[in-house]
Amino acid sequence: MLNRRRLFRVRIKGFEQATMINYANEKSTYNIILINISGNGLSFMSRKKFPISNYNKYTFMFELEGEKFELEGYIVRNSFKEEDRYIKYGVKLISLSTKKESELIRRINRYQSRHYRDNILEDQRY
Repeated sequence: MLNRRRLFRVRIKGFEQATMINYANEKSTYNIILINISGNGLSFMSRKKFPISNYNKYTFMFELEGEKFELEGYIVRNSFKEEDRYIKYGVKLISLSTKKESELIRRINRYQSRHYRDNILEDQRY
């Protein structure tokens, strides 16, 4: 499979609770579960069905490595199997300044380093 991503994705260990707000109607707020994230996209799970569209913008709010993020994006794909209780979605982040993208990447790298180190230490105990 061809990887067309510009930046690598980091899997969120144990998943992370996040909030998704419909850009057009801020009263539409949804609780979602982050699966993975990169500097220009993210993946999440939800039991709710959302449309795939470049016109439906959402704000994604979450905390990573002690910093709160509010990022805008739109859903570009979904994945659902009958036996699954959740639908998985892929999001392309938009309107990210270079500074904000750099900060997000820095936090992602810190998150990955910490969890990689924790996994190595956990493996060495046995």
